[in-house]
Amino acid sequence: MDDRERRIRRNMERLVEADAAGGYDAFVRELTKKRDDWCEANGDNLKLEGSEVRRAYTLLVIRYLGLDPTQVPVVFEDDTKIIWRSFNFCPLLEACKRLGKDTREVCRRAQEAPAQALVSKANRRLRFSRSYDRIRPYAQFCEEMIEER
Repeated sequence: MDDRERRIRRNMERLVEADAAGGYDAFVRELTKKRDDWCEANGDNLKLEGSEVRRAYTLLVIRYLGLDPTQVPVVFEDDTKIIWRSFNFCPLLEACKRLGKDTREVCRRAQEAPAQALVSKANRRLRFSRSYDRIRPYAQFCEEMIEER
């Protein structure tokens, strides 16, 4: 089994566990801890350049998720807001499709808080969000943003 398939199956397990538990609390805790552990292990390598929102985008999308910037192009940026479109492989998207789950619900309940926790490490005034009108598979990409409150 290749890495992509392994990641899809792990997300499917998490979703089934969330259904059995009646919520996404354990899923959120697991992902948040994973991000916290990563920051702890990589803290010395996280000196980033640019505005606060650019640094948070780089931390979350490029460094932590390890995505190719061409797969997550920035479509708007100023000093207080950055918006990008994610075209990258997403194991949670694939797991949702296989299980017949709605990504609008799953991503909101399982992914928002862990992403926010990591963004807050860059700056507590920053807020992560995504457009639930522009999310796969209902759109060609997931539109996400970080903005200063």
